[in-house]
Amino acid sequence: MHRHGSTLTRASGRERLAITAIVLAFVAVLVVWASLQPVFGSPDEIAHWDAAVQLAMGHGWPDPAHLRLLSATRAAQAEGMSFLQTDRPTLEALLAAAPGNGSTNQMTQHPPTWYAMAAGLLHLIGYMHQRWDVDLFALRLMNVAILGTLPLVVWAAVRRLTRSPRTALVAAASLLLIPQVGFIGSSATNDTPVIILGAVVVWLVCRVLTGDRGIVTLVALALATSAAVAFKATALPLVPFAVIAVIVAGSGWSRWLRGAVVLVVPVVTTSWWWVRNVLVFHTLQPAGLPQSIQTKAFPPGEGPDVGGFVNTEWNRVTNSFWGQYGLLAFPSSPIVIATLSVVAIGVVLVWGFRRGSRRNAWLLAVLPLFTLAAGLQNNWSTYLRTTTIGGIQGRYYFVLIGALAVLSAIAWRRFVRVEQDRRRLGRTVVVVSALMTLYGWSVAYRGYYEEFHLKVTWNGLRTLTHLTPIGREGFALVAGGTLLLLVVAVALTLSALRTPPVVTVVGADPALDDAADPALDDAADPASDDAAFADRRPTHVVSAPPALDDRSGETTGGETVSGHGEPQPDPRTVL
Repeated sequence: MHRHGSTLTRASGRERLAITAIVLAFVAVLVVWASLQPVFGSPDEIAHWDAAVQLAMGHGWPDPAHLRLLSATRAAQAEGMSFLQTDRPTLEALLAAAPGNGSTNQMTQHPPTWYAMAAGLLHLIGYMHQRWDVDLFALRLMNVAILGTLPLVVWAAVRRLTRSPRTALVAAASLLLIPQVGFIGSSATNDTPVIILGAVVVWLVCRVLTGDRGIVTLVALALATSAAVAFKATALPLVPFAVIAVIVAGSGWSRWLRGAVVLVVPVVTTSWWWVRNVLVFHTLQPAGLPQSIQTKAFPPGEGPDVGGFVNTEWNRVTNSFWGQYGLLAFPSSPIVIATLSVVAIGVVLVWGFRRGSRRNAWLLAVLPLFTLAAGLQNNWSTYLRTTTIGGIQGRYYFVLIGALAVLSAIAWRRFVRVEQDRRRLGRTVVVVSALMTLYGWSVAYRGYYEEFHLKVTWNGLRTLTHLTPIGREGFALVAGGTLLLLVVAVALTLSALRTPPVVTVVGADPALDDAADPALDDAADPASDDAAFADRRPTHVVSAPPALDDRSGETTGGETVSGHGEPQPDPRTVL
């Protein structure tokens, strides 16, 4: 394998300002989602909140299907859409007014990790003496804090693998193209930490694929996968994905040792929950609801409908991946969903795995393939057992957000090769992503407060401001501030897309043969506006002595990092 020259750009002041603005706007968007949806207004939120409250009360974590919803939870649900927020009682008063338990709470089929975090927060704020909706809102804000750095992680992953600051900024902004991520991620749910940890694992894998052999990165990858599987079964594919990436990207016998580290750490530290399930319940994740356990035979002469199963999977997953709000009752336009799904998947399949980036693309595709296979197998086995096609939601695939962002970046950069077309595409994606967030809010608002009619009325607005835990003034402040931050983020990102970066020139690791494809490198691509600028600007190149020019490192922020992860002064910098 021959060696390639490679460049990685330092983050300019405008680029840092743009990614900061994107992160702040994303956090603000999450707060709007947390404030816009009524109490228990997202899938399973009522069960997540109830399980966290019961754990805080010292009720423990019983076996699956043995936890019962508090009667007070059902009373809160009834109050949620009728009481003004100022009239809602404290949790202590609510429990006294509605003692006892009711139907099954299925959440003990999951590890108690997120619920323990939520219980700790509830104790911190004195939950018994707070209005019960304030307790719920506090859990939503906890998830906002957990998920808020998602654009930063995606930016870092895409920038690392493509070496294109512009593509990285567009990828970070494009997260707003999926309003369902904000809707789910800002509710009280154990999905949120899986989303962010899945993206962190992908970022660390991108570092490994681009030559980072440092022990810090290896340990961080092992710990990130360990943390993810401690929350939910949807994170389990992260473990084999990380192990395969480390082994394939490495060399010599040490790669097997490094792969073993990434495998053993999660098994020893956090996989005890899943091992216990297999030993005690003879399944990886027991069913949480009684109706999910009951078996039912197909009518005589009938059997499973493969076509119907596939069609149902496609429709339910795509709808609830891009935008289906409430208890999956308020979908976005089918035209919008179909267009986004077909274009996004089609471009990746056609352009993402072509020569040059094929190895890295296929390694990243391991995670979606594993996750899709696991989801289909679980849903198909449930269908055969119960004759019902269930357990299908797009949020179960949000662990893939980081991988899909990087794969999309690779594919679109291969698909669009002309400089001016790339400029137009980047600007379009940034603007459309922000507009998609506004569209998502409108669909959810109309579903919750306008009976899904295409209108905005004073009665609907009054209902929203009466029901939201932060009140009328609070919601107005949050909504107005978020709109301002969105405008600023779009403006700064568009400005950064027009600004050439400062280029640091280094030698590429031979292991980066795939990543060094000119189609993925702004500075090496003659069709790139970065390259055009680099050709025009006057430069002074400080040449490295021959002894330093070993071309074995990669750069991060103007430093050369050796194969052992040790920072070295960059010997050749374009000043």
